[in-house]
This record gives sequence, structure tokens and C-alpha cells, in this order.
Amino acid sequence: MSTTETGTGVDRAARGVVTGVADAGVGATRRTGDDVAAPHRPPPALICVDCGASDQDLSGKCRHCGGMVDATYPAAVEAVLRPGDTDTLATYWDLLPIPDRTTCRIALEPTPTVLLTELDGVPIYAKVEGVLPTGSTKDRLIAVSLPLLLERGVERFVFSSTGNTAAAYAWGLQFYPELSARVYLSDEVPDSQLGPPNPAMEVVRVQGDYVAAGNRSRAEVGPGETPEGGFFNLGRREGAKLAYLEAFDDVERGGGQVDVVVQAVASGLGIVAAARAAEQSAAVRRWGRGPRLYCAQQTSCSPMVKAWRDALNGSNLRRVEEMPEGLAAAILLGDPFSSFDYVAKAARDSEGGFVDVTSSEIAAALQRHSHEVPLGDSAAVALASVYRMWEQGDLRGSQGVLVALTGGPGR
Repeated sequence: MSTTETGTGVDRAARGVVTGVADAGVGATRRTGDDVAAPHRPPPALICVDCGASDQDLSGKCRHCGGMVDATYPAAVEAVLRPGDTDTLATYWDLLPIPDRTTCRIALEPTPTVLLTELDGVPIYAKVEGVLPTGSTKDRLIAVSLPLLLERGVERFVFSSTGNTAAAYAWGLQFYPELSARVYLSDEVPDSQLGPPNPAMEVVRVQGDYVAAGNRSRAEVGPGETPEGGFFNLGRREGAKLAYLEAFDDVERGGGQVDVVVQAVASGLGIVAAARAAEQSAAVRRWGRGPRLYCAQQTSCSPMVKAWRDALNGSNLRRVEEMPEGLAAAILLGDPFSSFDYVAKAARDSEGGFVDVTSSEIAAALQRHSHEVPLGDSAAVALASVYRMWEQGDLRGSQGVLVALTGGPGR
């Protein structure tokens, strides 16, 4: 493997970074009424991708078949991130399923998109999400999910988490005093990962893994409470796509091109969101085709990778991994099969796929790049997968690879 290092890190002025972020630090603020112009518009149509029905429950699932519901936006929308934009939700509001912009109380600045390295001339761009307020891309998800829950009349919601989503909701609920939540967590998730406690969010510890926590959360939804929906929560997926809309705009504005996307996955929500962003970006920019999408997992917990390979061999095996282990705790999900078919379709339709990496490969990626960008174990899974794919020849001829660094240290 021949590797040529180029300007790396997040020092935008000195290192040739491709980014749409103002030089002020990345963060979030509370919106006020003065921040909002033309706040109302008709809501997008919500359609089940499986059966075409338009009726959904408050958690985001189709009432008819239990399938995934997506939003349909007007074809003429041309929202594009521009230099100096300081609020991603404002920039892409026409591509969000929120009819009333005044309910969006969290203003998230765009995060850096950096040219991390080159592999024999192929640029490797990194979307650096670890600079968000709680250190992970989950802040985007809750910034869209919370106003959508509010607009649907939810008062208290219930969910499970491996830690990062819980931290993001605990932080975000300060902007939504009308809402409260209860989260179920494995007893192995450290308190430090949750950030400062918020009295609006009750924490329930569960003996077992994330799957056990999810089962408890669904079984114990009480009167007046709503399942948050997880992967099926439309607000989560539409919030996650913002990272890709930003990155595509950043790279194109710098004269580059992205034809491969790599993200570490647990439920695969992020890669489905990437497919949505690619579809919408391609319509605006007249791309001939969107990027190939690759899902990355750690070998020690890779049920989606195994199911994908089984499918390529003509089998429909779905092997649940009991009590999974691995360096990247945030993506330890041994039973992702309620969402797998949607994720596999996104990868297949893009002519992408799935890849897994060992603990030693993850550690090598951390050692190589953690001094350049905020890099957690889950992000290192995606980055290590780029190097694995390069060695396998999967990236030969690529015009540019975008790797989603979904969180910083501890995330």
C-alpha cells in the first residue's frame, strides 16, 4: 500500500481544509423568535417505503405494516451550505420534516470536513463530528427529533441507548422543558459517558447488553408515554443526513468529488441517512450517480457484515450475536435485524457493501490519526475500514472517499 499524507487536522486556515464552517468554534445555541424568518410551510408527505401507506404512529412506524416511513420533499428544493453559514438546520430546513421552524430551538453550527490524507492520489475526506456539543453526531439527530416529537404532541418518550444518544437527549432536553424522557441503558455504560444529569431524563439501568435494554424499554412504555422509535424515528434519520449534506457541499465547493462513503454502523441509521442525503444532493447537483455506501463494523461484533455475506452466498441467515464485545462500545448491537433490510438495500442500490475490521486495525487507525482530529473508537472503525478497503482494491479509481467520524474520544 502506498500512502501519501496531505494537509491533515482541523486547522482550517493552515491545512487546506475543505469546510463550510465559520472560524468561530462549533457549538449550539438556543434559537429565539428573532432568529426565525418565514417559519411555517406545509409539511412534507410521509410515506411508508414498504407499503406506500401514509399513516404512522408517534414512534415513526407505519401503522399498516410496521415499516419505515420517509418524508417526500418538493423536487425544486435547492438548499446548499455556503461559507459563513452558522446554523445547519436553518440552511437545510426545506429538507427537514418540521412544518414549524419556531419549534427548532437548537442551532447547530456545521462541523469541519477535512482532507485527512491521500492514498495514491485518492483524497480521503473526514467529516469531523466529535466537535459537536456532546462529542458525537447524535446531537444532530436529537436537534431534529425533539421538535418533531413536540409537534406530534408527545410529552414523554421512552428509548434505549448505548450511551451517546442518551447524552445527546439529556443535553437537548434543556431546550424543551415541555418534554421529558426515560432511557434504558446497559449497566456496563459508564456514567461519565452520559454527561451532566438532567432531571427531565430518567435513567434505568439494565443487566445485559443494548438489546436487553431495548427490550425493556419497549415492554415498559406506560400511559402517556411514547416509544421514541430508534431507527424508525424519522427525526433521527433526517437529522443524521445533515452531516452528509454539509460534507457533500463542502467537498464540491472545494473542487472535489465524493464517490465513496464509509460509516461505522450499529442499527445502520447513519448509512440510510447518507443515502437520503446523496439522493437529495444528486438532484440538486445533477450528479450522474450517487456515491457507493459502505457500512463498517468491528469483527468482534459484525452481525450485519455476516448477514450481507450470507445473502451474497444465497442464504438468508440472520445470526444474532449474544453479549457482543469490542473496542467500539457505541456500535455494539448484536441484533440489528429490524433495520438490516433497509440498510442492505441502501448499500446494494448504491453498489456499495459491508466491511469489518479487527481490534488491531482499529487501534492502528486511532494511533495514526487521533492527534489530528477528535477520534473515538466507533469513528476509528470507519477509518480503519477505509485502509482495509484500500488494501482490498475496493477504492482503486475512486475520485474521493468520505469517512464519517461520528464521535470524538469516548464516543
